[in-house]
Amino acid sequence: MSAPNVSGVAALIRSQYPNLTASQVKHIIMDSGLPINTKVVVGESREIKNLTDISKSGKIVNAYNALIMAAQLASQ
Repeated sequence: MSAPNVSGVAALIRSQYPNLTASQVKHIIMDSGLPINTKVVVGESREIKNLTDISKSGKIVNAYNALIMAAQLASQ
């Protein structure tokens, strides 16, 4: 269920900084997340894996950090 959360953060960034490109917003979201070093249960097999092994970034979205990065990028 991360897609609705990430989409919401992307919309928040674009509403505050409409001149940022989609690529810039993606970069901000990917870089501003909080790294999580934890194990998770995967699928019906109940296999246990590291979050970093099953996700693109190994992070969880962080709207506050994303807005700070967006403000810095927009002011350049």
